[in-house]
Amino acid sequence: MPKDTIDSMDKIEILVRASGARDAKQVGSMKTGLLKRIAAASEAFELEEVKRPSGDRLAAVLVLTSGVERDVLKLVAQLPPPALLIAHPGHNSLPASLEILARVLQDGGEGRILFGTPEDIATGLEQEVAIANAWEALRFSRVGLIGEPSEWLVSSDVDRAFLKGRLSVELIPIEMKELLTQVEGASAPRKEINRFKRGAQSVDDRAAEDVPHAVAIYEGLRHLIDAHKLAACSVRCFDLLAELEQTSCYALSRLNDEHVPAGCEGDLQSLFSLYVAFLLSGQAAFMGNVTSVDRLSRSLTMAHCTCPLSMTAQYGVATHFESDLGVGIAGTIPEGPCTIFRLGGERLDQLFVREGRTEETTVRDDQCRTQIRIVIDGEIAELLEAPLGNHHILLEGHHGWMIETFFERYLKS
Repeated sequence: MPKDTIDSMDKIEILVRASGARDAKQVGSMKTGLLKRIAAASEAFELEEVKRPSGDRLAAVLVLTSGVERDVLKLVAQLPPPALLIAHPGHNSLPASLEILARVLQDGGEGRILFGTPEDIATGLEQEVAIANAWEALRFSRVGLIGEPSEWLVSSDVDRAFLKGRLSVELIPIEMKELLTQVEGASAPRKEINRFKRGAQSVDDRAAEDVPHAVAIYEGLRHLIDAHKLAACSVRCFDLLAELEQTSCYALSRLNDEHVPAGCEGDLQSLFSLYVAFLLSGQAAFMGNVTSVDRLSRSLTMAHCTCPLSMTAQYGVATHFESDLGVGIAGTIPEGPCTIFRLGGERLDQLFVREGRTEETTVRDDQCRTQIRIVIDGEIAELLEAPLGNHHILLEGHHGWMIETFFERYLKS
């Protein structure tokens, strides 16, 4: 559960329904015991039994017994989707819930049944809290586009009217000149320069000379983000090479670790993918180029010159790959479960998502500095046959269901 995305404990309203034909004392004891066990299984939320939904909070219906199907359908009609039904093994609770949800779906609604151990039910409620919180955080947020998207991004723009109308997101255009002015007036704290270099396993001599410039770019960009109250941003980073012969790789790495999703090259589709990844998981994510795809082994490699240091087992300070200038990050991402995904289309109404596992790869000198191999659970031919674009997002852990559910509820046309 991404507790970093929760400012305070979330209260979930519980509406209890049980047949009047059952013994009231037995029903009350069963209800109290079940809710107590569910609440004890999670620190991410608090359960509050209510008679009527407030409409301001996430709500779930505890179907204690059968015989309440029509009553629950009337109740669900008063609640915003999805319909969340909590069921247990006794008193035909699950059979009743199956019948209720089937009707909800027949009527064009959506929902799910939370069933199993108290821990299983608590996990399902945590997922629902995270999805609801992610949507609320995304709406009405301010996202910065610093400079225009790079010329080579021919399929990665987003419809501004859609952002404002459907998502209520305010896209804040900021000229590169404003960033350059902030960078020119920024100073690089010595402790931050030393911390970055001391934490590295290796430091390229030429890159070492540019670390103060990299830190100054972070300071300038951070000031810009704070001044404009941005929740996320993307930077036309190659302009920094043309103007300063420096890069923003360190700055973007650090911002992502500071929970400000920050993307490269003005790629808005990938930025919103990065943003959604953070909102759902509370974790920093890696935005990279897909550099190879192997259908037979169902594997791919990704590479970029920036990576959140929190995702690395170790890192080296290198130059930027394409220019051999400034500072790039050569991170080693440890092996483990992962999710790769991307939102696509000008209205963010397309999705590619797969779960898999990161593995070490042989580092090549003709690719960006951070390189990682990913073995996918499932087919990957779609990447070659119907790609949504180049940049994809790598997220530690398996988050496929959460991403797909968020997409289906809020973005899919």
